[in-house]
Amino acid sequence: MNFIIAYSKGTWHPIMTSDTTTQSYWLNWKVLVCVILIILSTIFSSFLICKYEVLLLSWKPTRNDDMEIQKETSSSSLSSSSILYEDETWKPSLKGIHPAWLLAFRIFAFIVLMVLLILTVTTDGGTIFYYYTQ
Repeated sequence: MNFIIAYSKGTWHPIMTSDTTTQSYWLNWKVLVCVILIILSTIFSSFLICKYEVLLLSWKPTRNDDMEIQKETSSSSLSSSSILYEDETWKPSLKGIHPAWLLAFRIFAFIVLMVLLILTVTTDGGTIFYYYTQ
């Protein structure tokens, strides 16, 4: 396994190719593009949150009121399908997905991430967790 090579400094240390304390680093077109993309995505997500979620923040019905909500809001843009109850957080939103497939996917993802974590610890050592536990 040639890809598991332990370096003396560790692979998690960044390689500094330029000085980030200078003004010329920050007045670069790449930084401007990144800033514009972050601002645009923030504005777009704020717009979506305001459009679809602001009405739901002040009004949270119970399950008993479900039929009344459907009758009252059938003509408005707010529907009861956009309300998420506590027991629905782990259920798939698509009715065609069987919960067993979702569980199998979660187990597979857990195993893959665990193998990646074990490989990283094997490569770099246990000191990679030092930053997160300071």
